[in-house]
Amino acid sequence: MIVEVRGVLYPSVKATSEALGVTINAVYSALCRGNMDQLGLGHTRKQAVEIDGLHFPSLGSASRALGFCRSYLRTALISGSDHHKERLRIAVEQYKLNLNKGDLPK
Repeated sequence: MIVEVRGVLYPSVKATSEALGVTINAVYSALCRGNMDQLGLGHTRKQAVEIDGLHFPSLGSASRALGFCRSYLRTALISGSDHHKERLRIAVEQYKLNLNKGDLPK
């Protein structure tokens, strides 16, 4: 697949990632967003996430707080199976209990 970033053509996603110093997943994410000109510039913005009434400044902060890796949490929120959603529900309940007790790490 030929990839164009800021007027430069790369022969593949792998070549693009190597030339710009980003991961292959970053290239595919930019392709999905239709935002190739920002790829590799470090201009990504955090997106706030709300899960069952809990507000987090980003998906990364939510995943750390709930004990999941970022990709797992993203999958659970977007298209997760019943198993994913049940694990997330349990983690959110536990987080809320710890929040009420004041047992959260600082």
